[in-house]
Amino acid sequence: MNQYVKTGRKIDCHTHIFSRTIRDEYFSRTSGYALVMQMPERLLPNPECVETVLEDKRLFLNPCIDLKEEIAPQLAAIEPNLEKWKVVGLKVYLTYQKAKASDPILYPVYEFARKHGLSVTFHTGLCSLVLPTDNDMEGSDAGYVAKAAEDFPEVNFILAHMDDPRFEACIRIVAAHENLFTDFSGAYETGTKEGGDVEGAIATFAAAIHSQKGMERKILYGTDFCPPINLGQLDEYDYSIEKIFDPKDFSLIYYENCLRAFPKLKKYIEESELAK
Repeated sequence: MNQYVKTGRKIDCHTHIFSRTIRDEYFSRTSGYALVMQMPERLLPNPECVETVLEDKRLFLNPCIDLKEEIAPQLAAIEPNLEKWKVVGLKVYLTYQKAKASDPILYPVYEFARKHGLSVTFHTGLCSLVLPTDNDMEGSDAGYVAKAAEDFPEVNFILAHMDDPRFEACIRIVAAHENLFTDFSGAYETGTKEGGDVEGAIATFAAAIHSQKGMERKILYGTDFCPPINLGQLDEYDYSIEKIFDPKDFSLIYYENCLRAFPKLKKYIEESELAK
């Protein structure tokens, strides 16, 4: 295990710690902070999600936007609870739900994010092996996120899962836009090619990441932790970071990049540190 994991600060940019049981398992195996991505109930019931975040100073919320429901009422329900829920961003489940990031229907989400200093995380690329999905792979292409990023330069957008398997194209797009970030969270789901061949996955990710300069500033540490859907892997991500990046950049990957990608997060982490 790399030394940073033992001694350094960590922010997991992408988890589904939506219950107390999942929270207890996660923090029994690792430390640091974690961003919780709420899920639409139609994908996976997670009624304890908000309460779980509220109970723990280490957790921060990204409410989901269900694309199969009217968007305006969802934003209206989130707005009065931004501070109480420790909201740092919003989550949109492309691929699972048919839409493109550049669709006008989503622009009120970005206006809301701009107004409140929030970031927007998209599911991009392939989906879980066990969740229901519209399987709209074309709609989740990183190119459409790039268009949204250009139209809303004040908002940071995170392409979760590096647009699997369009890794190199995703990295090119992220490298060309200062307000885009990405991760390879969820890569080692049980039953996937990557989960069965970690070394091969690392080689693929490394080739894509190193195809562009400066990506040590744009990659976030994320695990997609959620054992109920076969996403209980943690050590594999530390091992991957150790193999892909220079040790001098570990603090960027594990911590500093996430603070830049989610600027709202700094306030809550500072409050958490002061409360210790």
